[in-house]
Amino acid sequence: MGGDEAGGGSSGSGTGGGGKDEDPGGGLHFVPAGLSSTEMDEEGAGLKLVAFTLVQGATGPELYAAVRNDGESPSCDAGLMFYFIDKADQLVTTWGGSLLSGRLYRIDDGSGVMIPCIAPGEIAMTGSTDLPGELVIEELGYLQHRFPAFTVDVVPVDAVTVSDVKTVRRGAGSAYTGTLENRLDVAVSDPKITVFPVNRVGRPLGMATSSAAADIPPGGTWSFETTPVDDVGVDHVAYPTVSIPP
Repeated sequence: MGGDEAGGGSSGSGTGGGGKDEDPGGGLHFVPAGLSSTEMDEEGAGLKLVAFTLVQGATGPELYAAVRNDGESPSCDAGLMFYFIDKADQLVTTWGGSLLSGRLYRIDDGSGVMIPCIAPGEIAMTGSTDLPGELVIEELGYLQHRFPAFTVDVVPVDAVTVSDVKTVRRGAGSAYTGTLENRLDVAVSDPKITVFPVNRVGRPLGMATSSAAADIPPGGTWSFETTPVDDVGVDHVAYPTVSIPP
């Protein structure tokens, strides 16, 4: 199954960068302060938006968001879609992305199919550095969001782990290095790592990535170095993804 997400999100003491944050104290859950987002679905698959950063980056608006599963079951193949509404109550644009959980589950129907899911109580993240150019942050009145996702009987899989994540200076910014390990009994391919630097309340400040067109055998590893970010915050969370054969 191509493009499956595997492994657990790895935290530690961020193609992207993250624009200048508006939270010098590092305690805000939502930036810009005062810009709210309302969930459009009553149930939302048990998911809750707990933090977001919407800033002007070097090439345009950037968005980074954190979501927690407050439900009692894993939320699978989950995404997050935002609707940007201006101060005249008009829809400006929309954006949607997959939520990275770093965890892979096997559907409990004998098929062997594996899908990414967010475990109860855990945090998933997503982000974009290429929001539509017509989006002017200062002209927004509010946001709305929804969570495309579904629940199904699944079993957790010990698939991919990330370890030894370190911050290294690269020019005017910082990158992340580390190791991804394949713990499955089959080879995986196309490894990718996404690292979000966060502030002290867990709000993502930016996004750093690394990927490779490579195969990793069972028990094998892949060493990575991500793109740089401007602000490493006080911590980080790393989410691996890999492609798994059908």
